Amino acid sequence: MTKNGSLLRGIAAVLLMVGIVACAVIASPPQDLVAKSDHAGLEAWYVKETAHLRQRSKDMLVMAEEYQKNPEAGSYGVMSRKVDMAQHCQSLAAMYSKAADEAEVIAHVHRDMKGHS
Repeated sequence: MTKNGSLLRGIAAVLLMVGIVACAVIASPPQDLVAKSDHAGLEAWYVKETAHLRQRSKDMLVMAEEYQKNPEAGSYGVMSRKVDMAQHCQSLAAMYSKAADEAEVIAHVHRDMKGHS
C-alpha cells in the first residue's frame, strides 16, 4: 500500500469515528436517576451536559479558526479537495450547539416536573 493510501485510510477512519461520536452527542443520563424518577438529579445532570456540549461547540469553533488561519494544516493530498477541515469543525460545532439546546430544554422539563412529583 502506498503512503498516500495509508494516510487516506487513516483519515477516513478518524472522520468515521468523529461522525459516529457526533451522532450520539448527548450522553445517556444515569439510569438510576431515571429509574427513581429523580427529576432534581436529572435536571442537574442535563444542566451539566448542556455546559459540556456548549464547551465542545466552542472548542470546535476554535479549531475551525485555526484551520482557516493555516489551510495547509487541513490539507492531506487528495483528501483536501474532498474534506474542508474548517467546514467539518464548524459542522460539528453546530451539532454540539443544537444538542446543547436540546439538553437545556430537557433540563427545563425536569425542573418543571420536580414540582409535580
